[in-house]
Amino acid sequence: MIKTSFTSGIILSGGKSERMNYPKAMMSWDEDILINYQINSLIEAGCDEVIVVTGKDHQIIKKNIIKNDQVKLIYNPSYEKGKTTSIKSGLKIISEQTEIILIIAVDQPRPKSIIEKIITFHKKNKSDITYPIYKKRGGHPLIFSKKMLPELLNISEEKKGIREIFKSNKFIHAKIDLSNIIVRIDINTIEDYKKAVKIFSKI
Repeated sequence: MIKTSFTSGIILSGGKSERMNYPKAMMSWDEDILINYQINSLIEAGCDEVIVVTGKDHQIIKKNIIKNDQVKLIYNPSYEKGKTTSIKSGLKIISEQTEIILIIAVDQPRPKSIIEKIITFHKKNKSDITYPIYKKRGGHPLIFSKKMLPELLNISEEKKGIREIFKSNKFIHAKIDLSNIIVRIDINTIEDYKKAVKIFSKI
């Protein structure tokens, strides 16, 4: 049996949604809105807490988000400076019990089954970094062991964010191939959204 490890999920929702011209978090998804789908998916997959990092759309997200003791909401006042600022905002309020950190963007919906498999794989392999792949290309969510926290808190836009960590050979990487295009879904435009809905409808 795999030892239980306190897992913190961070959902990044601080972007300006300029290409979508509509708050991505509020988009309709699976009989709910995208942000709530993501929260439920992470909790059901084994996250002990879910931290939602907001930016421009903080007030509308705050009003519509699931009210749950496992959910923390934090506003990133520096959201316009890039995704790294949102990642670090979320990391600063993770639980002291945290042993595993999962990071995903609000526009990267993943079903519970996918997230659960990746978390389980990470625990079994005891790697520093775990991520899914599809046709040899990396996907999301990204999972990090607690030892990576100092590295994550040191990322910056100038250093290409998390990519800088991935370039390093100091850490143990684990890739899981689920042979599922879902791990590559990223909704940036209305066309992306329509394609994603079609893919999810086949689950």
